[in-house]
Amino acid sequence: MITEDYLQVECYKWFHNTYPELRGLLCYNYNNSKNRIQGAMNKSKGLQAGRSDFVFYRNGIARMIELKVDGGKQSPDQKKWETLIKQNGFEYYVVWSLTEFQTLLKQWI
Repeated sequence: MITEDYLQVECYKWFHNTYPELRGLLCYNYNNSKNRIQGAMNKSKGLQAGRSDFVFYRNGIARMIELKVDGGKQSPDQKKWETLIKQNGFEYYVVWSLTEFQTLLKQWI
């Protein structure tokens, strides 16, 4: 079974290699601090719990992408973040596979 980390690497690698002219527009959100001290420091700097794995910026639009694999589910913080994002007019997607990720990005590009 593949992990979310593996899926994220595969999605980013595909995007990076397929669209070199768009490099820098797909960004990873660092959500997992190494320990409680680092977590507290990151939170004091603005780290938001539940933030999506990726944000894709293009043509004045920011789209949030949360990656999940079979058996995965959004945490309560992730659901709260999704609601906040949608209430403020942004798009939010939960993606379950590389193929689904590729399909979305191709539609947007």
